[in-house]
Amino acid sequence: MDPDEDHCLTGYKLYSILSGIMIATILISLDVSIIATAIPAITSQFNSATDIGWYGAAYPLTMCALQPLSGRISTIFSLRWSYLVFFAIFLLGSLLCGAAHSSTMFIVGRAVAGIGGAGVVSGGLSVIALVTPTTQRPLFTGLITSLYAVGTVIAPIIGGAFTSNVSWRWCFYINLPTGAVTLGALLFFFHPPQSTVAVQQKSAIQKIMLLDLVGCALFVPSIVMVFLALHWGGGEYAWQSATIIGLLVGFAVSMLLFILWEMRKGEAAMIPFTLLNDRSVVLSIIFGFLFVGSFVVPVYYLPEWFQIVKDASPMRSGTMLLPLSLYASLRGYFLWSKHVRYYNPWFFIGSTMLYIASGLYTTLTPFSSSSKWIGFQILQGLGCGFAAQMTLLTVQDVLKTRPAIIPVGISTVLFAQYFGSSVMQSVGASIFHNKLVDGLESGAGLNATGVTMLLDAGNLNVKQTALKAFPDRVDAVITAYNDAITTVFYLAVAASALAFVLSTGIKWTNINQAGPSETTDKQPQSEP
Repeated sequence: MDPDEDHCLTGYKLYSILSGIMIATILISLDVSIIATAIPAITSQFNSATDIGWYGAAYPLTMCALQPLSGRISTIFSLRWSYLVFFAIFLLGSLLCGAAHSSTMFIVGRAVAGIGGAGVVSGGLSVIALVTPTTQRPLFTGLITSLYAVGTVIAPIIGGAFTSNVSWRWCFYINLPTGAVTLGALLFFFHPPQSTVAVQQKSAIQKIMLLDLVGCALFVPSIVMVFLALHWGGGEYAWQSATIIGLLVGFAVSMLLFILWEMRKGEAAMIPFTLLNDRSVVLSIIFGFLFVGSFVVPVYYLPEWFQIVKDASPMRSGTMLLPLSLYASLRGYFLWSKHVRYYNPWFFIGSTMLYIASGLYTTLTPFSSSSKWIGFQILQGLGCGFAAQMTLLTVQDVLKTRPAIIPVGISTVLFAQYFGSSVMQSVGASIFHNKLVDGLESGAGLNATGVTMLLDAGNLNVKQTALKAFPDRVDAVITAYNDAITTVFYLAVAASALAFVLSTGIKWTNINQAGPSETTDKQPQSEP
């Protein structure tokens, strides 16, 4: 047996751990967008319409900002206990959200859940990398990552069902009994080897000092600042306002200091720069940023198109998005484990499919038939299924001779994906707003008052507002919204095309060739 794989599991232990990780992953993904259809009820409960932005932003903000630190924690401390602690923090955040008696408590709960979520997805993939052999890793990694994609898409439907039939609080309470299964599975069946004897011999204080807290103190504020700039820019504040410029300058300065500090720390850094010495790792990280960012653009704007242009209800728009989630979950893993020796073809195929699907979305009109948008979603879903997890698998394969930093590699890729999603959404929102205002003024012939009336009415009430205020221009208004939405899809076209180009630089490596094991890992010791 390959010494790198003598800690792999089989039988009921393996499938119990996999089941627990699958449950945890889908719960984390549901929390990304489950409140989309619950927000009106939440704001009514707390009389807090001005806090809507924080309801959605608090969770991904903390999850993204703490992603690199979570990988460092999983590297230095027990992977088993770090995963369980992160997941317990997520469940605590869910409890706070469900029991919230004020808007502030709810936002705090969302932030706490994001802190826990930062270590759950990356930790779960690290567990998969440890307990499965190389030949089966694509199968299980594809299964786990597909659940994340599906959960994000179906979450608004589930949130709407809870809100309509029980209470919005059950969007969060449901995590507690379900999450108990994960805690039990990991406690009973997951006993991984320690990374190195040297780490085992260090005290808790010494391990904490290895976390690079200075780097974390520089990194987290920089991500918070750029998040706030992206979410506020063009909306609450003009892009050229002192607030946005100050946030962007603060991000640049703190990120520069972070990079200099990480270079000084070397191997002890939160994100070791030696991780970036391999071309395949660097290109995989950038590919993840571009590909996932491209994928989420249609995920967020297709429901807008369904509701505004096709006049679908929020619940109906969610079901209309099901073709995308179903095909995104296929992942093609039945091919990889038996016949494919290289990951590179899946980079090419997936990014090409996403590029074509994004281009086809730009052709949508108010008269497009269901066969078109269903077919386009299937193509996009397959593209996601083929390529979305290739970055994670490539980084794991490159780092297989350095298993101690695999969690850091995974968390860095996930950070790039989350960050890419946020950047693309923010840029897309700016494109949508500018194109819409221009279309309403020049195409529909509305004055500033009419444009403001439509924008203030919200996207769900566009047609009703137009019918009351200017019934003779309804078709022109709908066309303006259609053009604004389809213009946003060009962003996904450009990013997916660039992702394809960059993927050609990733090295071709036979994934079934075993690499030499590190000397410090040849005789792992089991955790208690």
